[in-house]
Amino acid sequence: MTNFKSLTTFNMKSISTPTGLAYWSANLLVVSMVASPFLLSISMWLMVLAAWWHTAQTLQASLRLPGTWWKVLKVSFQRLFARRELAVLSLLLLVPAISFFWSDDKTYWLRLVQTRIPFLVLPWAFANSPTLSERQWKSVLYLFFWFMVVMCIAIGINFLWHYDVIIEGLGRGNPIPVPRSHVRFSLILATSILAGIRLWRHVFYLRRAWEKKALVWGILFLFVFLHVLSVRGGLFSLYAALLFALFRYIWISKKWLSGLAALSLIIAALWFATETVPSLKMRIAYMKYDWERFQTQDNGHLYSDAVRWVSLQSGWSLWQQNPMLGTGAGDLLSETKRNTAALFPTYAHEARLPHNQFVFILASTGLIGLIFSLIAFFGPIYAGRKNILFISFQIMAFASFLIECTIENAIGVSWFLFYSLWFLNARKGKSDDSKPQL
Repeated sequence: MTNFKSLTTFNMKSISTPTGLAYWSANLLVVSMVASPFLLSISMWLMVLAAWWHTAQTLQASLRLPGTWWKVLKVSFQRLFARRELAVLSLLLLVPAISFFWSDDKTYWLRLVQTRIPFLVLPWAFANSPTLSERQWKSVLYLFFWFMVVMCIAIGINFLWHYDVIIEGLGRGNPIPVPRSHVRFSLILATSILAGIRLWRHVFYLRRAWEKKALVWGILFLFVFLHVLSVRGGLFSLYAALLFALFRYIWISKKWLSGLAALSLIIAALWFATETVPSLKMRIAYMKYDWERFQTQDNGHLYSDAVRWVSLQSGWSLWQQNPMLGTGAGDLLSETKRNTAALFPTYAHEARLPHNQFVFILASTGLIGLIFSLIAFFGPIYAGRKNILFISFQIMAFASFLIECTIENAIGVSWFLFYSLWFLNARKGKSDDSKPQL
């Protein structure tokens, strides 16, 4: 294993090389995804710069000469299209972009399309970036994992400091305060658990062997804390990924009894959490109360879950009105408000976009948009079908798509796209499929 000194030497390098810039940009991205929208944008464009720089170097072209830019651009897109599993992701930008022609609200259309620009930019960057070593690739995940541990400790301290106020807020449907979006934060937290498990399985540490034990405790802490946050998106996505990994293990190993024991343990852990974690108990009680209000239509518009159900019904209705092309991405918001007011008058002032990624796509770009979007989603999955880490993340992402329009804001796009690409380009000394593991 590469020693700590060699990794430190690399880490301390200036960003005066494409490799150094790509490495530091990735580190900045995993931190800023939670901490800073501005730095998140900067980190993405730095990755683009590293890819452009690396491509110019491989062509022995000077970036100071504008005449060579066209050559670099041409070769870089050839490399992108040569990796079809990356190029296909650009369909997730192209689909809403084309709906320009049947969208009346160009301002809102531009807002949605701008959010999806990374679906072209980041795949292009990954197709042209310098190759990092296995240890460098893992060290980015290592930073990500321990950064999330520190963030959760800080959130936990704030939770305990304001315990009564926050618990009371949970009873009204408010989330535990976290940086930025609580739903996206829970998805990032669930992803850090996957990353931690990967690092532990591959016995990764920077300097001391005791870091392996620290990883185990960190994974357990994050797992427990995800239940404390009690955000359904993160919990649902993580358990979906864990169950997939478990069933895969049972299928490959044929160890039915040990698999059944592991499944029982997962179910028992979830039941124990619902009975002992105050915030999770409060969240479940609120969900039941919210559902009852929605069923009776007793001021249902005052409750978050009721509004979610209405958004799904309204979005489905919009698709039925425009089955092939949808409303157009630009008109989705205005049409959602109109349709919600017509179908659910008491929810007119609480009209929300569909809380389901697939219904969102159907309503905005119709069946044609959904077909091309599914091609974009499943293209990389086919390419990475033997990569258990990547597939587990995709299961997590698709689970989130069922209850959120995940990729319709900047943090959701960066979460889904960066970790899809990072896990797909995993650096590993041996195949994930060399032997079945949980």
